[in-house]
Amino acid sequence: MAESGPSLDLDHTVRNAIRDLAGASGAARLDGPMHVLADLGGPLPAGIALAAAALFATVRRRSAYPIAIAAGGVLVVTIAVIAGKDLIGRPGPSEAPVPADGWGFFPSGHTATSTVCYGIAALLLGRVGSARAGRRWAVGAVVLCALIGFALLWCDYHWLADVLASWALCGIVLWAAARVADAGGLRARPPAAPPSPSPRGTPPSSAR
Repeated sequence: MAESGPSLDLDHTVRNAIRDLAGASGAARLDGPMHVLADLGGPLPAGIALAAAALFATVRRRSAYPIAIAAGGVLVVTIAVIAGKDLIGRPGPSEAPVPADGWGFFPSGHTATSTVCYGIAALLLGRVGSARAGRRWAVGAVVLCALIGFALLWCDYHWLADVLASWALCGIVLWAAARVADAGGLRARPPAAPPSPSPRGTPPSSAR
C-alpha cells in the first residue's frame, strides 16, 4: 500500500485534529456518547431499524417491494464492502498490519451498515407517508449517519477515507433504491388539496 499521498496525509491530519480535540479539557465526557453512536452503526441496531421499517411499509402498501429493496440494498453493500476490505487490506488507525486471514479497514463497515440501513429505512417510511414526513425522515437519517461517521473517527476506529468511501458507495445504492421504489409505485402521498370554496352567493350546506 502507498505510504503517502493527499488522501493519506488528510487522514492523518484529521485524526490528529480529532485526537487533540478529544484530549482537550472537558472533551473526555463525550467518549461515552461517541461510543454509543459508533455502536449504532453495527448490524444489530441498524438491521432492526431497517427490518421494522421494511415490514411496516410492506403492511401499509401490501406489496413485497419494500422488503426486496431493503434486502437488495444490504446485499449489494455487504458484498462491495467485504470485497474492498479483502482486496485493499488497509490497516486501521492503529496502523497494525492486517493479518493474512483478516480484512482491512477500507471501506468502513459500520459506516456502510448504518448508511444503507438507516437510509433505506427513511426512504421506505417516507414513501408510505406524506412528502413532508418523507423529508423529515431523510434529514433525520442524514444527521444520524453523519454523527455515526464522526463517532467512528472520534473513537479512532477508522480513517476519514474509510468513512467517506462508504458514504459514496451507499449514496449510489440509495439512489438506485429510490429509483426502484419509483418503478414499484412506492411514492409519498401528495399533500391534500384544500376544499374548493362555495360559489358566491350560495350558502354552505351547514347553513341551509
